[in-house]
Amino acid sequence: MATNFTTATQGGQREDLANWISNISRDMTPFVSSIGKGKASAVLHEWSTDTLQTAALQAAAEGASFVESASPVIARLTNRTQILTKGIRVSGTMETVDKVGRKSEFKYQTEKRGKEMARDLEVIMLSGQLSAVQGSSASGNIQAAARLMGAYQAYSTVNIVAGTAAAATGTGSATGSGDGSDIAVAQSGHTNALVTLADINETLRLVNGVTSVAPNKIMMSTTNKVRFSDLMTGTTNVRRNIDEKGKLKQSVDLYESDFGDVELVHNYLMGNTEVFIYDPSTMSINTLRPLHFRDISEDGDSLRSFMVQELTFEAKTPTGNAVILDVTA
Repeated sequence: MATNFTTATQGGQREDLANWISNISRDMTPFVSSIGKGKASAVLHEWSTDTLQTAALQAAAEGASFVESASPVIARLTNRTQILTKGIRVSGTMETVDKVGRKSEFKYQTEKRGKEMARDLEVIMLSGQLSAVQGSSASGNIQAAARLMGAYQAYSTVNIVAGTAAAATGTGSATGSGDGSDIAVAQSGHTNALVTLADINETLRLVNGVTSVAPNKIMMSTTNKVRFSDLMTGTTNVRRNIDEKGKLKQSVDLYESDFGDVELVHNYLMGNTEVFIYDPSTMSINTLRPLHFRDISEDGDSLRSFMVQELTFEAKTPTGNAVILDVTA
């Protein structure tokens, strides 16, 4: 009887494994990519802001003596640098064997760690992290509690509670000081709500009423971006993209407000409970130590490397940075 050779009965088949690797994680950093880049020269980074005297009615009598005008003094703001690291270790065997989709495991892991560090920085900037000095060590060790840089919310003074078109007031509420020491907090017991067009308009009005900054970006989570598109359906002052074939897109990308055009940007790493409204030209990530490798060496039968960078966040005009908070998760 002849043997019936099929894939089910005959061995020795080669595996069908494509010689490439698809990284399914997103590596975009919308917030950090939108703002500027600068340099820091110390672990305590400082910059100055100034304001004009409040506009008022005035008139001088003919022949009157001059009187010195009172004027706001220049304010100094600070933020601390933060160290970000990623470690890599690859065995000598893993570096040598024939691999799928990459020649060098060490180089491949290095590229991954770099993208991961960029995403970590994005998440830090989206968080409510406050500026904090490095902790002391009782034993005199160099290692102690890490320095932290204040993120965007810690340098924002304009806040609106979602669904109210009003700033946080009442028991337990707080408005951000804009100096890295705190963030805005809504009244205790407030029930989170969806963002309304009135919330955004009031935020833009408050910013334009106190500063020369002109916010042109509204950053929100993917979920809130979909909610906003649904909210604006049928609204005439919203521009939608039409491609060369005349196809109308449902998503809203640009909102034409009373205070100018603002771009709606979704951030896949952002939580649903806050929305940022800001002018990216007034902010920057300032680097003390650029991304580099430390202690690149062999350790036993493995390759080892340590990636590190040190940087901080500079917000030149906190009075122009706004947060809509307590949005429905």
